[in-house]
Amino acid sequence: MILITGGLGFLGSNLAESLVENGYQVVLVSRSDRKKQNIASFAEKVKLEYGDVTGLDWIQGVISKYCPDVIFHFAGQLTSYESFDKPFYDVDANAKSTLAILEAMRRLKKPCRFILGSTFWVVGKPEQLPINEETPCNPRNIYAADRLASENYCKIYHATYDLDTIVMRLTNTFGVKEQYDNPRKAALNYLLYKGFKGETVPIYKEGNFFKDYIYISDVVSAAEAIRERGKAGECYFVGTGVKTWFYEIGKWIEELTPGKVTYIEPPDYHKRIDVGDIFIDNTKIKSLGWDWRVTVKEGLERTLKYYQQIRV
Repeated sequence: MILITGGLGFLGSNLAESLVENGYQVVLVSRSDRKKQNIASFAEKVKLEYGDVTGLDWIQGVISKYCPDVIFHFAGQLTSYESFDKPFYDVDANAKSTLAILEAMRRLKKPCRFILGSTFWVVGKPEQLPINEETPCNPRNIYAADRLASENYCKIYHATYDLDTIVMRLTNTFGVKEQYDNPRKAALNYLLYKGFKGETVPIYKEGNFFKDYIYISDVVSAAEAIRERGKAGECYFVGTGVKTWFYEIGKWIEELTPGKVTYIEPPDYHKRIDVGDIFIDNTKIKSLGWDWRVTVKEGLERTLKYYQQIRV
C-alpha cells in the first residue's frame, strides 16, 4: 500500500497513475477535490481521503487505517511568491505538515518508508555549479526555508527514532497535469500554454539564463527508484544535469505553437528572490540505476498534446 499526500496535484497524480498501472494499491490524500480531474481516468482504482495533513490526529488516523508501506509527501504550498503573501500558511503547508506525518509515524511505530518531495530552491543562489546534495543551503524565500525545515525534520526523525526517511529534491519540473494558467508557478507550462493560445510569450533577460528542466515522467521514474532502492536518511537531487537556456525554450515554443516570444525585464521582486542559473550533478540518483529519458523539447511536444486534449 502506498499513500500519497497532495495526491491530486501535478506530481502526486502522475505518480499515482504509474503505480496503479503497475498493480499497486494507492491511497490519495488531498485537502479538496478541486483537482480531481487529474485522476479521472483511474479514480475508481484508488482510495481517496480528504482532510488537512497538518492535523496530527487526522493524519495519524489515516495512516493507522491503511498501514501504508510507503508515504510520499507531496502536499504543500508550492510557489515562492505566494509564500510571502501567506507566510504563516506556508509554514503550516510546507513544514508543519511534514512534522505531523513524521510524528504520527513515530507514535504508531509501524514500519513505513517516508519520502519527502523537496526543491532545489532550498539551496538558494549557489556560488558554484553544478550543485549537488552537499551544496550549502541558503534559502532566499519563505517557501524554500520551510522546505528546508522539512528536510531537517526528516534527518532528525531518522537519526533519533530510526524512521525510514528520504528527501527527494527536485529541480524545475514540467509536463502534463501541471498548472498552466498561474504566472507565479510552473513557468514553463505557463509560457507554453500562452504560446498554445497564440498569445505573446514573455521571457526575462533575453533568455540568457538556464535552468535544469526535467519532464514529469522522468520525475515519476526517479520517485519509484528512490522508493525501491533509496537509502534511509539520504537526500537525492532529481534532475537531468543539463543546462536548458531560456532562449532555446523561446525558439521551441515559437516552432511548436502560434505564439511569439517577447523579451522583458524581470520585476524588482523577482530579482530579489531569484536563485540565478541552476543545474545539478545527478550522480547520486543515477547510482540507483535511474536516468532521465525525455528531452525538454519532447516534453513540450507531449504537453502540447495534453493541452489539445483538455481543450476538446
